[in-house]
Amino acid sequence: MQEIIDYIKNNIDKTIKEPNNEVPYPYSSPCMKDIYTDLFYWDTYFINIGLMILGRGEQVKNNLDNIAYFINKLGYMPNASSLLNRSQPPFFTRGVYEYWKYTGDNNVIIRYVDSIIKEHNFWKEKRTRKFGLNAYYVTDTEEVTLGHYFAFSDRVKEYSDSKEEQLRIGTELMSIAESGFDFNMRFRNEKTNIASAEFIHLDLNCILYDAEVKLSEMLEVVGRCEEAKEYKNKALIRKNLMNQYFLTEDGIYMDYNFVTEKHGSILSNASLYPYIFGISEDSKGAKKVLEQLELEHGVTCAAYRGEDIYYQWDYPLMWGEMHILDYVGLVNVHLLEDAKRIKDKFMATVEHVFEKEHKLFEKYDGTTGEISNCEYEAPEMLGWTAAAYLYFNNIKD
Repeated sequence: MQEIIDYIKNNIDKTIKEPNNEVPYPYSSPCMKDIYTDLFYWDTYFINIGLMILGRGEQVKNNLDNIAYFINKLGYMPNASSLLNRSQPPFFTRGVYEYWKYTGDNNVIIRYVDSIIKEHNFWKEKRTRKFGLNAYYVTDTEEVTLGHYFAFSDRVKEYSDSKEEQLRIGTELMSIAESGFDFNMRFRNEKTNIASAEFIHLDLNCILYDAEVKLSEMLEVVGRCEEAKEYKNKALIRKNLMNQYFLTEDGIYMDYNFVTEKHGSILSNASLYPYIFGISEDSKGAKKVLEQLELEHGVTCAAYRGEDIYYQWDYPLMWGEMHILDYVGLVNVHLLEDAKRIKDKFMATVEHVFEKEHKLFEKYDGTTGEISNCEYEAPEMLGWTAAAYLYFNNIKD
């Protein structure tokens, strides 16, 4: 729909904010105003996809420079420029790689490669949990942790009168927020719906595998061949471990609880990540996952479970960035008709809502094709919603 393309082009500059005391270069925010106007980590990767389609390469560079600044300063890119105690899904390597391909300039690699390595060391040193694999796991002071408990316990319906349990819940809330899927039900055990600390996380390890593969390629291009071999080997080791611990008897991948030594019980969109990031080429496995997540209007975050608590990164919600990733995964395993179908569904949903509201929104309901206000009222957003629409509009079927 040309009206949506024009709307994005006419408003994209409103999402570009001036440098401030926290962020040294002009940066892209998910929203134009009111809420989510900071620099956010994984949002920025998807925003950059849209910016490159629009030919706004200079702003992509600004965004990457900001992320590199934080990594060089803190050792990691935080969740957001105002949320420093945790990171988010580490898409910096993939973002640099795609910007390098966009420009064709090897100086892009030279500019960012040491920051990429520094971030990779953070995940290795601070977020390795079990078997040499990684998990989102955030700890902080008692005051901050209790603050998270009291701020968010009502959203996830997890309560306790015990200070010890409040601290556990607060830690879980920070850790799940680091995953970007805040909040979701993937980490349920018999006692609680949020036991993230018992798991190694499928999505994170897929992203890190992809980062190791891409970092190896970029290092070789700039003549750092021994380091390139090192990261290629890291990727191979990780892939073997992932197939050992995440692959189920049903032929799909699930988060792994290393305390119970069982796979998670909740199927989520993370189970498509192995096909997105090159862990598996098994179209049958991808099809099994898609069949449980695809709804009338798009792909949702998690499978339907009957009478249950549902968070916002859960059934029946669907998000723009998920549709970009899912599309890539389905194309990777040659499920081209399925890929086209979910693309068309997402675009139709965005168009349907835009015709009524003349705006784009953060999240949508996959059962109704309308705006979803789960957990809080969905804000007006460009961000990854605009990026997904631009990305799909740019595909020639």
